Amino acid sequence: MICRLLPVVVAISCVAMLAGCSSEEPQPPKVPPIESPKGLVGLDPCTLVDGAVQATYGLGTGVPGTDELGANCKWSGQSPKTVQLTSYTSGSGLTDLSKKSDPDASRVRLQGYPALETFTSGGQFCRYDVGVADEQAIVATMDGGKPDSCTALQKLLTTVLTHLPATE
Repeated sequence: MICRLLPVVVAISCVAMLAGCSSEEPQPPKVPPIESPKGLVGLDPCTLVDGAVQATYGLGTGVPGTDELGANCKWSGQSPKTVQLTSYTSGSGLTDLSKKSDPDASRVRLQGYPALETFTSGGQFCRYDVGVADEQAIVATMDGGKPDSCTALQKLLTTVLTHLPATE
């Protein structure tokens, strides 16, 4: 009798254990709504930082490029060493970027826009992913900013966000 019940007990135990397991990945928190959406589609990222801002930060001429996130522009200087802005317009904006973000990224707001902030200890390198519309985001990085890269990048992004055109 026990030998006949053993396979049944084992099967029930396995089903119970599997029911407790879930293959679902944890969902990232929802991105807050963007109240005053801005448009990046069709904009050259090199035009996002004008000559006055370049002079303020001691940056040279922007060099256009592309990477896995989209069209970008990179500026080099002394301090900061580099600044890069990427227009992410081929997905679900900040929602996509939050799924791939560093687990230590902080959720912040810049000029009222939801953003993710990632930085190295000591503030040498900083990255902001800023949702400017439901399906658009700016990915901004700075290396070697003063007094630290996040403070300097926040200031630069304030100017960039102010000058972005509203979406129609």
